[in-house]
Amino acid sequence: MRIVSILFFCFFILSCSKDKTIIECEYSEKICSAIEELNLNKKKWLDSNTTSYSMSFSVSCFCVFFDPFLVTVNEGVIESVSGNEEWGYEGWPLTVNDLFNEIERRIYEDPFSFKVEYNSIYGYPKDSFFDMVEMIADEEIGYYITDFIAL
Repeated sequence: MRIVSILFFCFFILSCSKDKTIIECEYSEKICSAIEELNLNKKKWLDSNTTSYSMSFSVSCFCVFFDPFLVTVNEGVIESVSGNEEWGYEGWPLTVNDLFNEIERRIYEDPFSFKVEYNSIYGYPKDSFFDMVEMIADEEIGYYITDFIAL
């Protein structure tokens, strides 16, 4: 019996790995899961070291933007924008890094419903939609990246 106890103790100690990090989340499972997925894809994005790229960036909302913004980002900074000239560019469009931050902010606001899809190669959020409050009809917002090209 003593040998079984010693073997059990050794097994227990050896099965505890220092590599497994448990991160506690103070939010609902829905939010925690979405933030975990966002962080995994953000890491993929950062690990790709893609700081210069072009893309079409669209916003779907109860707002004045209709056409996609054609955006060129150089070393993480927006270099050129075209599309929606008649409405101006105040706060729009977003870089991929800024979009990660915007999506994270919206997830933590605990929306009524949301979905985020990430590009499988680079990890950037390619399709995201948030309905923040069930009973309000015009506060939904979506962000979409298409025609992405790393430069």
